[in-house]
Formats: sequence, C-alpha cells, structure tokens
Amino acid sequence: MRTRRSQRGVAIISVMLIVALATLVVSALFWREHVTVRSVENRLALSQLRWIEAAVLDWASVVLQVDRNSTGGIDHLNEVWATPIAETVLDETVTGGARLDDPGSEPRLVGQMFDAQARLNLNDLVIGGAPSSEMRLAFERLLALLGRPRSLAGVLQARLLQAYPPEGRQAPASALPLVRLADLRTVAGFDRATIDALEPFVVFLPKYLPTSGQARIENTRVNLNTAPAEVLAACIADIDLQTARRFVEGVRQRTFFGSLEVARSRMDGSPALPSSLLSVGSNYFLVKGMVRFGRIESNTEALLYRGGRRVELVWQHRF
Repeated sequence: MRTRRSQRGVAIISVMLIVALATLVVSALFWREHVTVRSVENRLALSQLRWIEAAVLDWASVVLQVDRNSTGGIDHLNEVWATPIAETVLDETVTGGARLDDPGSEPRLVGQMFDAQARLNLNDLVIGGAPSSEMRLAFERLLALLGRPRSLAGVLQARLLQAYPPEGRQAPASALPLVRLADLRTVAGFDRATIDALEPFVVFLPKYLPTSGQARIENTRVNLNTAPAEVLAACIADIDLQTARRFVEGVRQRTFFGSLEVARSRMDGSPALPSSLLSVGSNYFLVKGMVRFGRIESNTEALLYRGGRRVELVWQHRF
C-alpha cells in the first residue's frame, strides 16, 4: 500500500517537472520569437530612417539650389534655408508608404541648416601649401577674445602645413587632414575647454571635394551677413568686439548687405573690410537634425557644398 502511494507521489512529481520543463521550453521559444520580431522591426525602422535622412538632404540641396538661382551670390539669415524645422510628424508620403501602428511612434523630424562660412575656416591657415599670415592673425585675435593662448594659432598652422604641403610634395602618412572640430584633440595645447570655446566660431572646410579630383579649394571666406560678432571682430583688425556686436545686433538685424562696400559704410568708423577674409555669400552649409522612426532615433550632421550647378554631400556623421 505504501509502495503504491510512493509510486503515485513520484509520478505526480515527475508530471509536474515535465509540465514545468515544457513551460520553460515554450516560454523560451516565445521569447526568442519576440526578440526576432523586434530585431526585424528595428532593422526595418533603421532602413526607413536612413531613407528619410537621404530625403531630408535631398530637400536641403533643392532649397539651397533654388536660393542660389533666386538670390544669386548673396546669403543671409532671413532666407528660407536658415529657418529651423520644429519637431514635425511625417506623413506616409515622406516615409515611402511605411507606417507604424503603435501610438506615438509616428516618424518625426527636427533640424536646422547653418551657414558653415559664418565661421573661420581653420584649414585656411594654410593656402597653396604656404602659411597664411592674414588668417593666422585673425585666429589669434579670436583666441584672445575667447581668453585662450594666441600661440595655439601657430601650433595648429604648423600641424596643417604637414597635412597640406605645397603642390608636388607628398604629405606624410601620419599627417591626416582635420575634418571635425573634435580632431583638434590630436593637436598639442587644444584641450576640451578650448575646443568647446571655439566650437561656435570655427570649422574645418575641405580643400578637396569628393567629385573634384585633386583640385584645391582655397580661401573660403567668412560671410559677413551670417557671422557672429566674435568672428567679425577676429577678421576685421580695426574694430573691437563691442563694435562688432553693435553691427550684428543693431544694423544687421534690420537688413543684409549685397557688397562689402555697403556694409563698411554702415559699420562704426567705416573700417577696412578685407575681401580676402570676408564675403557676402556662402557655398558650404551644415545640416543638423534628429530623425525618429519607431524605437530608432538618429542624430545626424552633414556638410553640403553648393557649387555652380549642383549641391553635393561632402560628409555625413551620425551619433
């Protein structure tokens, strides 16, 4: 009798163990299926997000080309390209017909286009394989305005001379071009605080475009219509920062300028405006934005070059 009861108890425990094991196996299978489905959904969302990014850059290119055709070589902050895009829900036309059923998962976009030539192009510390004394003095003035050592201009110029030697000479393999501002960390003396202070006022614009072979592009001048006061004070030796601020915050807010001569007449003291450093138009533009599709979010920054006939992508970084 006891034996039968013991056997029944063992059988019941065995059945419970089998049921528990089966439950674990089924749960694991369902979990693997769930993970696989999520992975596929995320890959599809990422693919769609990349498509949206490409569409945005195409749109930015069209805006810049239309602007060039309508206003010529003059660029200012009241044009369409300078208008920021607030967070916008995209419809199925933009997303290529893709849609998400989850509430709040609609594709979203926010971004803005900036004039890259509103900043000092540090690559112009070297022009034609030779050091530019004019650009070096401008960069030294900017460093002084920001409370940073003026000697850093000479250090960076020496580094760029290695990357951009005279025609016919080969740059050493270790002297890579500087592309983004973060690349300054590889140059002695440029610590995080200095780079952060410089970030709104300087940029590295390329000397070679992807489709231009080895033809150099030199001396990308600062756009007087879009540059901040600090950059103008650095470029114009005869004015101080306060004079530059009065011009930017007072005169320039009400109008833009079609020539350096007209701008000079509206600036306190009518200082000489160096045409080798300043202009009233731009060819390089930065596009910064965020695209969200489902659970995937991507922040991107791209540099566009607007040539005579078309706009081309120079580089794009995602983070």
